[in-house]
Amino acid sequence: MHREYTIITDTREQTPLPFPSHLPLLDPNRTAQARTSLTVKLGGRTQKLDAGDYALEGYERICLVERKGSIRELAKNCLTADRTRFIAALDRLRAACLHPYVLVEGTLTDMAQDPSIPDWWTALDSLQRLLLERNIGLILLPNKGAIQRRMIGEWVARLLVNSTLCPILPAITPEEPSCPTMSSLSPPTDPSTSQQKAQT
Repeated sequence: MHREYTIITDTREQTPLPFPSHLPLLDPNRTAQARTSLTVKLGGRTQKLDAGDYALEGYERICLVERKGSIRELAKNCLTADRTRFIAALDRLRAACLHPYVLVEGTLTDMAQDPSIPDWWTALDSLQRLLLERNIGLILLPNKGAIQRRMIGEWVARLLVNSTLCPILPAITPEEPSCPTMSSLSPPTDPSTSQQKAQT
């Protein structure tokens, strides 16, 4: 495992997340129960990304995070003319990496209480269906000020660094199998198609 990483922030990010300069992590070479830690150094730079808003330099094919700054922005992406562009962005995200995520700075409470989003659950249903169709993870994190934004930045940094371990981390115990590699992932097979092939 490396002890120094660089987080790439897309040039189009209007309000980039703040990231810590050092990050204590659970040691991947020991069992989780040992609670042994190590510290990695984090640098940062800005670069245009073809997909997502955040990536780890050298590991762009492993994990990408697309950030949405508010629940209101997300609802607009799902329910207005912006939907087509949002779907295209999700498709690029899914095609670009092994672990794609959409991060929203907000909570379901924010969505339910926002008067500009009538029938807020329609936006939520639309979002969930789009993400489920593409196997993209969703992260909802509250943002009420500078402290919360720093915690969101740390959360993203941890996700990006931990994702680099997943495809290559060997099993520590039989109960903790290693994560799948990109080549081993394939879309689910339609049972009816499989039966037809078996009969021919």
